Amino acid sequence: MTDEARLVMGDSMDCSKWNRLLRCVVSLLIGGVVTLGAHTALAQISPYAMFSAGHYSGLGVGTGTKSDASGGMTALGGTFGVYDDFVRLGPARFGTDFRGVIQNSANSTPYGNKIAAGLVGFRLDGSGVPLLPFNPYVQAEIGVAGTNNGTSYTKTSSFAYQFQFGGDFTVFPHIAARLEYGAGQLTSSGATNTGHTLQTFGAGIVVRLY
Repeated sequence: MTDEARLVMGDSMDCSKWNRLLRCVVSLLIGGVVTLGAHTALAQISPYAMFSAGHYSGLGVGTGTKSDASGGMTALGGTFGVYDDFVRLGPARFGTDFRGVIQNSANSTPYGNKIAAGLVGFRLDGSGVPLLPFNPYVQAEIGVAGTNNGTSYTKTSSFAYQFQFGGDFTVFPHIAARLEYGAGQLTSSGATNTGHTLQTFGAGIVVRLY
């Protein structure tokens, strides 16, 4: 074989190698675009609003409760937020939830009962489970919550966590009614290092955006 033939053959082999590599890169890019498109199509962003009641309990909570005795207080208000289901896990969906809570029963005590919170976390729901008349979900969230303890005009804030359990009942296409219960704690890093329980009960409307 002449040198020229070997050179031509080598060039052909190099071209073939680069063509295969180019096809592989193009295939990966196309696959990524398709996957991203499918991911976006599966995402479901849904804002919601609920009337909610918060029950806060623990040592020293509530007007007239001594610091070494357990008490409680209840505040009424609203919970507002949005969730995004962006990963499908078989019949379930996994996503995130962001919410704010504002509750204030001003005339309930001399100081009023006040609770406010901002929470963010993860959610898992059964929106893909067949034959269910509603969409059940569970969430785990952390954030900051403030309360006046029922004994002060001002609120004190601390780290908070809560687990929420609920269900969305479809009323119209893209519209659902919601019932929810949540339980968690507000923790104090002070000398007492105590934790107080925060329970919430909510009912409201969810708007499903696609």
